[in-house]
Amino acid sequence: MTSQQYYEINKKYLAESLAYLGFEYYKFNDNDRFRYSFKNTEQFQKALNDMVKLRKKYNTYANKNN
Repeated sequence: MTSQQYYEINKKYLAESLAYLGFEYYKFNDNDRFRYSFKNTEQFQKALNDMVKLRKKYNTYANKNN
């Protein structure tokens, strides 16, 4: 298990993508900015890392600049 109980994300689409995979989140409004808080488990961390890898692989904007 990881050291922190919850993991916060500031990116809406990343949070929604993780929710699509089955991870529930709580949404907080902090000075007109939303934060998405997930239970921080090993399975969640693996899914988050895999999502970041997918983005790096398929991000068309980043691929145009390489």
